[in-house]
Amino acid sequence: MDGIVISLEKSTLTNTDLNVFLRHWLSGGCPRLKLFSATTGDVDILQVLHGLMHNAVFVENRRDYNSPYGHQWTLWDGYDIKRADGVTATVHYEPLGALVIAVWPEASDNYT
Repeated sequence: MDGIVISLEKSTLTNTDLNVFLRHWLSGGCPRLKLFSATTGDVDILQVLHGLMHNAVFVENRRDYNSPYGHQWTLWDGYDIKRADGVTATVHYEPLGALVIAVWPEASDNYT
């Protein structure tokens, strides 16, 4: 998969599935990814980050993120993780059971 924005509504992905996807991204998969969101109804951020906490930095402040297609997200907190190539993403949990992975810097290209 080589998506730029991946948005899954009513997803059946488990915390383990999300962890596998995150590990895939960290190893260089989905190189063009800028935004991933999955609404599963049940996200345990610690299970999603299982085995990755050595690479995670908790960020408490508010940050605004603009996706490539113009959708705006407010990330109130989350965990920053960095790939070996220096690309950073924030893994953010939305209280209603959604996981957001926002890759920085924000996309400034026009993906039309």
